[in-house]
This record gives sequence, C-alpha cells and structure tokens, in this order.
Amino acid sequence: MDNGELKEKLRTVIPFESGGSFKLLWDMLYHIRLLKYVRQSQLKLINSRYSKVCSVDKLDYIASLSLLGNVFQDVYCATDNVLKLLESEGYNINLLPPESTGFGDPNQINNTAVFIQALKLPNFKALLYPRFPLDRPYIIPDALLVLAEQDRYKLVFLEVEASKANWDKWIDQKRLNYLQLAQDDIVFSYWKKQCKLLDFPPLDKNHFKFTVTVVGKIKKDFETGFNFMEKIDGFF
Repeated sequence: MDNGELKEKLRTVIPFESGGSFKLLWDMLYHIRLLKYVRQSQLKLINSRYSKVCSVDKLDYIASLSLLGNVFQDVYCATDNVLKLLESEGYNINLLPPESTGFGDPNQINNTAVFIQALKLPNFKALLYPRFPLDRPYIIPDALLVLAEQDRYKLVFLEVEASKANWDKWIDQKRLNYLQLAQDDIVFSYWKKQCKLLDFPPLDKNHFKFTVTVVGKIKKDFETGFNFMEKIDGFF
C-alpha cells in the first residue's frame, strides 16, 4: 500500500470537525516510534490533543494498516512502515530508533514514563538509544538525553530504576561501566556522528563530557557526574 492509499484510509481516525488533523496523527506516530513502547494512556501525557486520535479502537485500526504493532495489551510500538510515511511528510527520521523487537514489559513502560518527562523539558533536543560498542556492548544506557540551550548542549545518560531484586549491585556495576566509557574513544566517535545529524558544530575531544542520571528512589554517593533524582528535572 503506497502512502497515498494509507492517507485515505487514515482519514477515518481523524476528527477534522473538532480540530483533528493529519499533522496531529503524524506527530503522534513520530512520538510512538521515538519512545519505542507506549501505553495508550501515556499518549495523552505527551500531548493532550492526541486524545483525538489515540483511542484503543483507533490505534488498533492503525495497527491493522501495519503502521503499529500491538505488542502487549494496550502497549504499542511503531513499525518501519511509519518511517516511510513520516519521511514522505517531511519528518527527520535519521535519529529515530530501530524497530522495537521486545514485548513492552513493565520496565520498558516505566522507561517510557521517564522519557515523556524528558520530552517536556524546554531545552529538549533529542532522545537516543546507543550501545557501547554496538556489537557485544558492555553498557546499554536506557537512553541518551540531549539538551540544547542557545550555543551549548548537555549529554545526559539516563538509567531508570527498575524493579530488580539486585538493583543496588546492578547500579554499582553500571557506575564502573560508565567510568570505563568516559575513557573509551567509542563514545566520542558515536557523538561526532550524532552531531552531524543534529546539525551541531564539531566538538573538540578535550571539551567532550557527559553526565549520568539515575531516575528512581535509589540514592548513592557517587563521584561528580552522577546524579540521582526521582523524576526528570532541569539540567542546565
């Protein structure tokens, strides 16, 4: 089915008479892909206007067109077919994550709740999902939050506290992995590539730095560069 046919079929989910629009639907699909897994009720937290196009019936219909996957109960992810549609509508898809292959379990949905908080930050620029290294990684952050303000930007690796019995030991190991990453050229090489996609000026390696924020109730006394907060707050 080409994009023209898809648009005609999607008209049925858009209440044009009450302020709905194709742009509203495209934005919602973009956010679903960006966040990887989204519960239906979470969509309204991203943008209250999404309530016009995000009922379960409408999402299920969009899924029937192979644009969404209904991975678990009311949890949805966006397929690669969404990328073709968004790109044809002028959206930059270069920074969007690969198609999700998981099951939208509670930990992933907990991550999504935190990522939505990040989207609300006034200096939000991007949300990325790197692995270091790409093959056989020794560290997989929950996300890399990119914030930008005027002529400066900030990189914050996010670790969302999960309901794990061994969380305390797990975060201690994460600390060691991030300290290793800070000395690893792979992270700077990765960021140079992202700068091109974000249209950021080249960065001198001597000025490259990042911080790590653990979101949840756990508190640790780590060195400078590690922050602990119960919800995403301002970083500048």
